[in-house]
Formats: sequence, C-alpha cells, structure tokens
Amino acid sequence: MLLRLVGEFRRAMDLSLVLDAENIPHELRQQDDARWVLVVDDADAQRADQALAAFERENPAGEVPAEEVQPWTAGVPAGLTFFLALLALHVWTGPDSVDSGWFRRGSAEAAAILHGQWWRAFTALTLHADAGHAAGNAVLGGLLLALLSRALGSGVASLVMLLSGVLGTLATAALLRHDFASIGASTAVFGALGALGVLPQHRRKAWLPVAAAVALLGFLGTSRHADLAGHACGFAAGLLLGALAALAPRLRSRGLQAALALCAAAAPLAAWLRAFH
Repeated sequence: MLLRLVGEFRRAMDLSLVLDAENIPHELRQQDDARWVLVVDDADAQRADQALAAFERENPAGEVPAEEVQPWTAGVPAGLTFFLALLALHVWTGPDSVDSGWFRRGSAEAAAILHGQWWRAFTALTLHADAGHAAGNAVLGGLLLALLSRALGSGVASLVMLLSGVLGTLATAALLRHDFASIGASTAVFGALGALGVLPQHRRKAWLPVAAAVALLGFLGTSRHADLAGHACGFAAGLLLGALAALAPRLRSRGLQAALALCAAAAPLAAWLRAFH
C-alpha cells in the first residue's frame, strides 16, 4: 500500500532510511518530477506508519509546499536571455576571421591559457564561427538553461553552466596543451546537460542525458570548429557541479538568485575587458 507521498527527494530518502533501520521492506518510487512515494506491504503498514510517525514528530516535515513547486515556465526568462545574449554577441563580434581582434584575443588557445591568459576560458564561450554555429548553441543552451533554472533557480543554474564551460575549457587546455584551440558556447551547453543528469529528479533516468550528449556530439561534431575533448570535459564539469548543487539546499531568495545571475553575466564581460587591457 502507499504509505507516504513526499514532495522533496531528501525527505523521501530520510523516511526510507527510517524504514531501513526498522528492517521494514519497502519501495521508494518517483511519482513525477516533484513527488516520491513510499510503498509497503499491507502486513507491514501499521508498523511502518508508527515508525515514520515517531520520526516525523521529532523531525517536522520539510516538504516543499504546493505553492513552491516550480511551474514549467519558471526557467524560461533565463533561457530566453541566454538565447538572445548569445545571438547579440555574435552580431557584435562577427564571424571568425584572421583580421578579427575578437578572435585573436578571445579564442581558447591552449598555449596562451597555460601561459596565464585565463580570461580566454571565458571569452571563447562567447565567440562563434558563423551564424549557424551561434544559433545552434543559442537554441540548445537556452533550452537546457531553462530546465536547469527550473530545478536550481536562474542564478545558481547560470553559474553552474558558465563554470562548467570555463572548467571544461581549462581542463582541455591542460590535457591537450599546445594542440588545442576552440571557440563557442558548446562546452557550457554540455556542462548544463551533465548538470541536469545528476539532479535528484533525473537520477532514475540517468541514461537520458548520456543519450542526449551522444546526439549532441553527433550534431556539433560536424562543425569545422568541433571540439570533442572540450565537449567531454564540459560534460564532466557539469556532472561535478550539478552534483554539488544538488547536495546544497535550494536557494529560495529571488534577490540572491538575481545577484548570482548578474555575476554569471558580468564574468565574460570582465574577461573581455581584461583581454583588451
């Protein structure tokens, strides 16, 4: 029988551990993106209910109230902002060209990064070879950031995506050293994909982000500027940062989320100022 319907993954895990401690057989199932159920045999129902009731008296429920469950539109503003910003940056910087100061100063060249030009790990994420390259990353990145923002909030999600791209770029430069140069936001896009895969509501379908990553590799791998090592490192960085974000309590303050989102937006701009300094 259904024993509890819980609106928070951590709370559901706590209740499951209580039943484990009492040696009561049970199942923890995901009902949907925001709810989990505990199921026990009818014969164990009374004992299980008593055990959980005792735990709940000592540990008041921390379930997410219905009004705090994020609607599917919650992450749309962040995703749309990313989409428009990436396209605007491409219009501003133009396509790849040997005469372009943007690409000379901002592309992720391993040799330059290893000699201290760290800002290239940020600036390279904003450069794209052509309109198709920019549009593809804008659409995919905007969609993934919207999903990530719904789960983590726009500020935390924006930082996770940005840092995944930066760390992925730095890691690739360190691994490949002088044989590496790249541009484009796809490293950060793969980071967002990896982060989504380790969030609690997606763990039971962990194969989906991996399948999506393979599909995305196939899509982006035909580009003249394809950076398979960067994509893999970005995905790995996203897995790590997503796991850390999932362990931390959700940041409920809209003001702090907005401040973090502004920091994520300001970091590439500051890097560009450093590049032209």
